[in-house]
Amino acid sequence: MGKDLVRGAGVGLVVGVGLGYPVSRLYEEDIEAYTVMPGVAVGILLVVPAGWLLGIWLRIAHPIRSALLAPVLLLVLKNAADLAVPSPRPHLALLGFTVLAMVSYASAAGLAGTASPVPRVIAAVVVCACVITTATIQQRRTETWQQQLRTDLIASYNESVPLAVPDAVPGRTLMNVWTITDDVLALEYAKDRQSEPDVFVRISSSGDPHKACAAWGRDSEPCERLAADRWLSKKEANGRMVLFARVGRRLVEVDSTALSLDEALAAGSKLRAVSAEYLVDYEPPR
Repeated sequence: MGKDLVRGAGVGLVVGVGLGYPVSRLYEEDIEAYTVMPGVAVGILLVVPAGWLLGIWLRIAHPIRSALLAPVLLLVLKNAADLAVPSPRPHLALLGFTVLAMVSYASAAGLAGTASPVPRVIAAVVVCACVITTATIQQRRTETWQQQLRTDLIASYNESVPLAVPDAVPGRTLMNVWTITDDVLALEYAKDRQSEPDVFVRISSSGDPHKACAAWGRDSEPCERLAADRWLSKKEANGRMVLFARVGRRLVEVDSTALSLDEALAAGSKLRAVSAEYLVDYEPPR
């Protein structure tokens, strides 16, 4: 059994270096995953036949058993390592992966070489541990990614997006929030969750209503002046109208085929301040 442990560690060294390099690149900063994943996928496909052939070459007692059990042990150990050190540097990831591969293949060779029922029990425990640790890591990675995305969005919104929404859009409920550019907030309104949005509001950090209306209305009827800071563009064919209004320093555009003029004026006349967290976390009422 002692010789099998040493020979198994030798197999693990080769597998660890070969598969560890593409795996370690996943930990590089600003890496595009699609450039690395093909190498990782090829390595995963070859890990069992490579372990088997190396086991035969190094004269491990049961090379096929070792080649099948070792990758499972390696996966469990890697998942455990990811839980302990989620973002190692690439060279440390390569070194750590190689060490884990040597431990996994040595353990697999030793377990496969004994006649006791212990290996079967250990294999069953390992498979269970593999499922549990993989699910745990995936959940934590998803939670971390979602939290980081939320943090980045909040920072982005605080930096340039107008933090305001219409005080009221008659007969409509806010359904969706997104941004068109860094300084333009887009809002979609509908009658309820089951209805398609039919009112679209865009809020810019600044802008001139007359110029915005003139640029928008090139293919429509001439812009109509409603007040000093209120301009209206209409399309008679489908009843669509777009109201351009200045509220404070912000430019508000109310775009709809469903609202009346009075309703559009009500939607574009007053804004209420909101937080970046409100916009990022917003969910329509049920």
